[in-house]
Amino acid sequence: MNRNEIRIKPQDSIFKQMGINSVDIKEIIFSERNKKMKFMCSVPCVKDLCELDIIYENIKKNFGKELEVDFRVEYTEKEMMKEELIAIVERAIIRLKARNAISKSFLYFYRIKIEEEAVNIELNEKTAIEILMNSGIDDKLGEILENYGIYNFKVKFILGDFSKELTEIEKQKQKEIITLSAKIDSDNSKVAASKPQKSNEVFVKQGFSKQGYTSNKTKEIKGNSISIEEFGELYEDEICIVEGEIFSIESRDIKNDKILMTIRITDERSSLTTKVFLDKNKKLEVAVGDFIKVSGKKQIDKFSDNEEIIMVNSINKLDKVKVQKTDNAPEKMVELHTHSKMSEMVGVEDISDLIKQAIAYGHKAMAITDYAVVHSFPFAYKAAKGKDFKAILGCEMYMVNDDSEMVRSSKDIPIEEENFVVFDLETMGLNSHEHEIIEIGAVKLQGTRIVERYSQLVNPKKTIPKKIQELTNISQDMVDNMPTIEEVLPKFMEFVGDSTMVAHNAPFDMGFIRRDVKKIMGYDYKPAVIDTLQMARDLYPELKAYGLKNLNKVLGLSLDNHHRAVDDSQATANMFIIFIEKYMEMGITNLNEITGALPINVKKQDTSNIIVLVKNLQGLHNMYRLVSEAHVDYYGNKKPRVLKSHIEKYREGLIIGSSLSSHFMNDGELSNYYMRYDYEKIEKNIDFYDYIELLPKGAYSELYEDDGTGTISSFSMIEDMNKYFYNLAKERGKLVTASSNVHYINEADSKIRSILLYGSGSVYRENQYKTDNKFYFRTTEELVNEFDYMGEDIAKEIVVSGTNTIADMIEVIKPVPDGFYPPKIDNAENIVKEMTYEKAYRIYGNPLPEIVKARLERELGAIIGNGFSVLYLSAQKLVKKSLDNGYLVGSRGSVGSSLVAYMMDITEVNALYPHYICTNPDCKNSEFIEREGVGIDLPEKICPKCGQPYKRDGYSIPFEVFMGFNGEKVPDIDLNFSGEYQSEIHRYCEQLFGKENVFKAGTISTLAEKNAEGYVRKYFEEHEMKGNRAEIIRLAKKCEGAKKTTGQHPGGMVVVPRDHSIYEFCPVQKPANDEKNDSITTHFDYHVMDEQLVKLDILGHDDPTTIKMLQEYTGVDIYTIPIADPETLKIFSGTESLGITPEDINSVVGTFGVPEFGTPFVRQMLIDTMPKTFAELVRISGLSHGTDVWLNNAQEFIRQKKATLSQVITVRDDIMNYLIDQGLEKGTAFKIMEFVRKGKPSKDPEGWEKFSNEMKEHDVAEWYIESCRRIKYMFPKGHAVAYVMMAMRIAYFKVHYPLAFYAAYLSRKAEDFDYEIMSDPKTAKEHLAVLSKEPKLDVKKKAEMAICEIIVEMYARGYEFLPIDVYTSAGFKFTIEDGKIRIPLIALNGLGGAVIENLIKEREVSKFLSYEDLKRRTKISQTIIEKLKSINAVDSLSETNQISLF
Repeated sequence: MNRNEIRIKPQDSIFKQMGINSVDIKEIIFSERNKKMKFMCSVPCVKDLCELDIIYENIKKNFGKELEVDFRVEYTEKEMMKEELIAIVERAIIRLKARNAISKSFLYFYRIKIEEEAVNIELNEKTAIEILMNSGIDDKLGEILENYGIYNFKVKFILGDFSKELTEIEKQKQKEIITLSAKIDSDNSKVAASKPQKSNEVFVKQGFSKQGYTSNKTKEIKGNSISIEEFGELYEDEICIVEGEIFSIESRDIKNDKILMTIRITDERSSLTTKVFLDKNKKLEVAVGDFIKVSGKKQIDKFSDNEEIIMVNSINKLDKVKVQKTDNAPEKMVELHTHSKMSEMVGVEDISDLIKQAIAYGHKAMAITDYAVVHSFPFAYKAAKGKDFKAILGCEMYMVNDDSEMVRSSKDIPIEEENFVVFDLETMGLNSHEHEIIEIGAVKLQGTRIVERYSQLVNPKKTIPKKIQELTNISQDMVDNMPTIEEVLPKFMEFVGDSTMVAHNAPFDMGFIRRDVKKIMGYDYKPAVIDTLQMARDLYPELKAYGLKNLNKVLGLSLDNHHRAVDDSQATANMFIIFIEKYMEMGITNLNEITGALPINVKKQDTSNIIVLVKNLQGLHNMYRLVSEAHVDYYGNKKPRVLKSHIEKYREGLIIGSSLSSHFMNDGELSNYYMRYDYEKIEKNIDFYDYIELLPKGAYSELYEDDGTGTISSFSMIEDMNKYFYNLAKERGKLVTASSNVHYINEADSKIRSILLYGSGSVYRENQYKTDNKFYFRTTEELVNEFDYMGEDIAKEIVVSGTNTIADMIEVIKPVPDGFYPPKIDNAENIVKEMTYEKAYRIYGNPLPEIVKARLERELGAIIGNGFSVLYLSAQKLVKKSLDNGYLVGSRGSVGSSLVAYMMDITEVNALYPHYICTNPDCKNSEFIEREGVGIDLPEKICPKCGQPYKRDGYSIPFEVFMGFNGEKVPDIDLNFSGEYQSEIHRYCEQLFGKENVFKAGTISTLAEKNAEGYVRKYFEEHEMKGNRAEIIRLAKKCEGAKKTTGQHPGGMVVVPRDHSIYEFCPVQKPANDEKNDSITTHFDYHVMDEQLVKLDILGHDDPTTIKMLQEYTGVDIYTIPIADPETLKIFSGTESLGITPEDINSVVGTFGVPEFGTPFVRQMLIDTMPKTFAELVRISGLSHGTDVWLNNAQEFIRQKKATLSQVITVRDDIMNYLIDQGLEKGTAFKIMEFVRKGKPSKDPEGWEKFSNEMKEHDVAEWYIESCRRIKYMFPKGHAVAYVMMAMRIAYFKVHYPLAFYAAYLSRKAEDFDYEIMSDPKTAKEHLAVLSKEPKLDVKKKAEMAICEIIVEMYARGYEFLPIDVYTSAGFKFTIEDGKIRIPLIALNGLGGAVIENLIKEREVSKFLSYEDLKRRTKISQTIIEKLKSINAVDSLSETNQISLF
């Protein structure tokens, strides 16, 4: 018995008084030390457990909350139902959540299932399961269940599907928020009513206007604030006061005319979410960057993953601003080494913020030197423009010495005659300046024969660090009685003699030998040296890893006791013999022939970081060339590499600096030699550099280990190194500078660099990303103080004089030249004119109607005057090429705004006002209706002059949408080619302009909001760090925009004129640095060069392919189809013209399979609006393709009856036209349209405020301004018209040529057609019903659903399938046969393309004799044979080829 426990036999009467009638308390055990009371109970059945709750409440009430109360239960009834067991598990979970914070946070949404000896608790999130398991919650729950008398059941957390429940919860959410809001208002009113009123005046804290908000949210907060960290220790419902800086504000409308505002604040150490309910018509005048004090209750927000928040009762804006660091030095430095977010997954700051900080410091210039890339150049130039500040363009490149010797200091001697000493050392650490050698192992070879061995442990005369003992298995007692290095080294050097030294990663081992020979034996040791690591990279370029262990495995050699010098040297010797034999097989017999015998494996050899700054325009072009070569030709091992010889070749206009960097994956050449005690190489290579850059001691923090085993043992070594390089540079006449190697502005943001590095997946040791290397943006004084050990004068010289001298040598350079540089096509201007007027006269006659003549003159003036003729002519040639090959081309974007583009057959969209035109070539009479609208919606009319029917045309699209009012916008011609013809057009583009002048349009992929949050959350979870949601969001915001990778536009081609080089505009690279990809893209995001180079959007699209198929099925000339056929128009508002009812297909409209109008989202829009005209379809197309144009915008204003479908903004043209009508100046209206359509109101609130004020001054309605503010992206009208024209053509076939329509649609979707489900209307309908019930469909299921909808409709209209037939089914297309549709072979699951082609080829040769014959000739698997049999795809075949004699 435990003597700290007291056991009590209870009196029944006490419990009877409590109301306990069924439960029998056998014993009470009280532990005084643990303040714990346990009741040993006998319970008749599960329903009686409620009596334990009565006991629990009474004990807590009488003895206080501190006492822990537990029960140990035995049941009188031994049988238990599953439902009863579930009830006990529920009770156990409630009990656990009362005392355990983790279970309270993550066991809030679950489902209990009982299996044999298992309690399965299903949860909605994998993360929750991992956290609960890691915290041992399953075991804790198991213990509680045992207390409740449930034994031998294992608790498991598993992933479940809660999609249906979540949908229901979303519906309840809104109701609960409204109820909560009302309750808070009611509570506040009661509190206010209970307090005596001194006067009617309301206190308003500074920053709030008296009219700005209700008094109960702005009353003065009295009392002291607690820190955000302390907030985390409070209990729910405790009232508190917290203050901090706002970093995020979000607001959400709720239904009772209120807004729920979420304000997140930080104190830079942690963050907190606060929420407040506001009246819709009242404003809370706070903004990001403001400091506020809030009071309110701590609550658990179940709508936000149980986040701990403050529900705000009152909020005060504080008269406080963030302290900005200033640079007060009279003479200021220039920072020549900075990294922006374009330094892949390591740079923290946007380039504009870095430049803003440099300007705030009063610096006159700053260099941007991202790792290996120059993506930031255009943005750096833009940020500095007009600010009396110089943005220096630079790059920190990864250099490979392509002239490096394979045999250093080689001798002229036959390999077979030379002695080689293959050796390895074990040391006390990585520092070749200070750490002692503790073992030498060596093997002597003569040629390829082992002739002698050497092995010796060395007494370091100090304690071997624990890490080294574990790594090497060399213990202290093994070396204590061994000779010292002073005794060992002379003997070892005698063993070596004048042999060539060989080691794996030789620079490391040779550093220790050179040091000790100099120190003990007094001379500079300069033998011939071979590094087998370097040698292996050249001999085996295809390997991924070159460690000793991996190489021995690849070569089939054994390696025992890795990290013991004696064993490693033997393994290296065996490997070296193989290497030498390979050279000898190549005919290499002399030692000095080894260097250069093989090409250097540039992609795998070690790199050195160098700083390259652009001095002038020639230097810029050379920089672009070097960056291009690095990415296209020499990318390897996750680094774009430049060759040292090429830097020499192209160094005109460049300044080359040696930064003494030394951190993960980034080592300067000279600093690396210093760390390896290789002064000879330093002195040999220093003259390559124009200047030497010294770094603060903190920059080397990750090289330091607490146990003293790191590459540096103390920071005094860095002081020695910097002094050494300063003196040497001065001797050689080199400039010396200093830098912070800036990766972030504020010191606290080193954490962001850590998160990005960890998320990149390239790090494998904590010190590579967690160590703070102090890469923050220092002021002049801070950086001077970093070098105080060098003396004040020298510190100022390197920080101020040196950096300014270099800055003064550099010109201000535009990274992309001004002007437009189209490719050259002879006589382009005249050809454009002639083509335009030829078609115009053909349609409208000569002379042209005034309205046509004026429009063409205006357009041609802008096109020719701004040098865009070649762009038009190029597009025309590409379109003509496609049309000549039978593929229609759809126009995209705003090219439909150009009448010249229509006249040149680039687009089918006629941008003129709606009009009638007589097609009689002898008449050509026209009537224009000068107003908004669509020509084909005009009533039919007969030409009054000649009596023939008029053609109706014109879509009323202003040209200015395309090029602006002054031709200031470079036109962007986007064209939709058939997907199957796209590659041919790309080749034709190269043929037209020269392959060397055509590049894919590059893109840069950066961390988006959700991804950034994922990176931060992963970092916190995997390092077991505490981080609430608000802090995760704060840090994620700082991670957003960091470069992840590069890519390419799906169809964008950038064309450089033949008399110019791409290097005048930007570098080039491969998308995502994929070495196997043949595409070459622009290094800059293609938008950067919108105004300089022609970009052709040659996109692949399904519609032209479908149109071609429809023509092939029917023989109908596509150009004869009436675009506004009345029967076709009807399917957009009903099903009548399909000959079926809505009930037949479970849809009010008949647009299944019609491009742009067949998705559930757009079908719902059609049902909401019931369009009857082409113009209405154009508006719906605009609404459906924009982002936040219909949902959360127009739909809401229509439902609120603030606007009609004809009034809401649907396409970008609407904005410009409406604002001009309201009296705004045309240029301003254009600018507002461009601002809105790019989604800038939410990104640039200041710019939007200026524009919205101008709109208010011209009486633009509030709802209209708000609608503009919400838009993220929107279509131009020309794009919408082109899409609707294509959709109407395809829909025409649906109505009038249904078999062709269904065959073409299904052929396009053939790979998603599942024969077993979809060949029969009954199974298709059943599958559709199943899919319809799923709350969220993946891409594959969405495709299945669309096909099933089409099949159900097809059968409803009376059309049927013919089954797969080995002889008559096509390979990949549905075919029309006897009024039915034959299913192709591809529809059979498991039948691949190659087998199908075999089958088609063989069936044309002869019929199949048997299944055996079919299988042998076509290579079909037995599984497919069985499927073919089961669906009767081959008539009357026997199993084998046996021939009957009778």
